[in-house]
Amino acid sequence: MKLVTKLTVAATLATFMFAGVNLTWGNSFTNSATDALTATNSFGVWLDVNDSMSFGWEGTGVKVGFDGPAGMQMRLGFDPNAVAGTGTTVGMSRSWWTSTGDGWGTDLSTALDWTMTGTNQGDFALTMNLGFGF
Repeated sequence: MKLVTKLTVAATLATFMFAGVNLTWGNSFTNSATDALTATNSFGVWLDVNDSMSFGWEGTGVKVGFDGPAGMQMRLGFDPNAVAGTGTTVGMSRSWWTSTGDGWGTDLSTALDWTMTGTNQGDFALTMNLGFGF
């Protein structure tokens, strides 16, 4: 049984080790409780599951992305740090520029996420990211 467990752990780690990893850094613009636009830094880490799905952490929550129409990515998010409980988000993103080189790849992207539950229901976040992937 120990051998099966070790093989399962090794196979699971190998899938992450050879998966596409994208580190993002940028600014997130949100409307606050006073309807004033505020800007904060945003950092994230995304892992590719397959050619059309990825998951990761961006800003303050966990997100899952699915390929959508016209090069867009549909996003579902879960923010455990939302005020008064958990918050879920629905959004979309688009990479406007992607480098085509060996090794590190860079991209510029924009994402728009709407908060669906929690105290900040109805708020949005517009995020502009610079990504580094390998």
